[in-house]
Amino acid sequence: MSNLRQLGVQHLTCRYSELALLLAVSAFDGLIESCFGPSLQDLQCLYSVSVQTISTLFPVYAGFKAAGSVLYVPVHAVFNVYTLMMVCVLVSSCLVLVIPLCSSFWVAAAVSSGLGLTGGVTYSAVVATTGELSQESTIPFHLLGLAASAGHILAPLMISPFLSNISPHGNRFNITANALEVTTDPCGNSDSFIIYAYLIFASCGLILVILLVLLRYGRKNNTEQESSQKKDKSFGKLELILLGFLVSLMFIGGGTNFVYGSLLLLFGIHSSLHMPETTLALMTSSFYAVTVLGRVGGVFLSLVVSQSCLITACLAGLLAASVILVFTAESSLPYLWMCSNILALFYGPIYAALIAWCVENIRLNDTVCATFTFCDIAGTSLVAITIGQLMSVFEPQMLHYSVATIAVIQILLFLCIFLLGRLVRKDIKEEYTVLTGSE
Repeated sequence: MSNLRQLGVQHLTCRYSELALLLAVSAFDGLIESCFGPSLQDLQCLYSVSVQTISTLFPVYAGFKAAGSVLYVPVHAVFNVYTLMMVCVLVSSCLVLVIPLCSSFWVAAAVSSGLGLTGGVTYSAVVATTGELSQESTIPFHLLGLAASAGHILAPLMISPFLSNISPHGNRFNITANALEVTTDPCGNSDSFIIYAYLIFASCGLILVILLVLLRYGRKNNTEQESSQKKDKSFGKLELILLGFLVSLMFIGGGTNFVYGSLLLLFGIHSSLHMPETTLALMTSSFYAVTVLGRVGGVFLSLVVSQSCLITACLAGLLAASVILVFTAESSLPYLWMCSNILALFYGPIYAALIAWCVENIRLNDTVCATFTFCDIAGTSLVAITIGQLMSVFEPQMLHYSVATIAVIQILLFLCIFLLGRLVRKDIKEEYTVLTGSE
């Protein structure tokens, strides 16, 4: 009896250690994902490219991360999941160090694509392994989101001491034989030290690789029971239409908060506020910190209100905050800081609330979950590159015009989803009435 109890304790301890390591990998993924925004200005000067060009770096990463999340399915059929995570985290640690070392934007874009590909495989591996360890508990998935948010907070804080505080409106004076020429030189002779921040990121990845090696080859090779899969059932026409609206909502709004956090630095520098990079890095960290509070609050609010009420409140808050930012972002730093944090607060729980709403109202299988994940990441890439180009071609304030427009579209989509959901539930009740013969 004591031996069985000891084995049970060891098994539980091993499960918790695996979950803790998965949370650490998720935090590392958050570090990599949010390191682009605070360092964009320094990277722009390092590669000697325009704002329009450098703003495509994160969308390239996000696009290949979406491809990597799909690539995980065939690769996992060949390799062990922990071996996959080991290799991908090791490659990511090497690639992230190349970004500040190279002097060509095209090399950096290629490295970012590889970083996104390995990050997508790692992300899918972490989610899949968490699903096996969770035993149908939702808490580990919420913890994954919180761990990723912790990485989003730490990355700007770790980068800010190494930024060069470049002034985007600095002037260079050139004395020629005929006249004094004044040209705009955003970079000047400032030296960038962001390589040290990226070196810290790479070191964190190498530590994770060592821990993954110990877990992979130190754990007992027990035959693990595979989690029973739900039988896929065919969807009705209304359910397919409902899923189409849900996919659209995930695509256009799933990663808007990360896009906003990544482009906030470029807005602050190139808008009429002309804010220093260190202040913007702190604002970005504040944005992601409030995102964490929003996610934690969403968990507790789900215990007392329905997911429909939570989503409606979040969308209303997003619309109100984005409209205020349209009119005040370029004229007042306190309004920008306050309303961007309000955006983060309402952005935090909305993705998890949408998944929870799906669990409550429709049959959610593995294919639907994978589609939602892909659309979330792919939508992040498309929204980021679209808003970045609009900010470059027109004006920095296009960031808040775009966020307000997306909030309106999200509200209209969720209104259609809510009405279709009621029709689907009505059909299910009618089918139940016919089968039971009750009125």
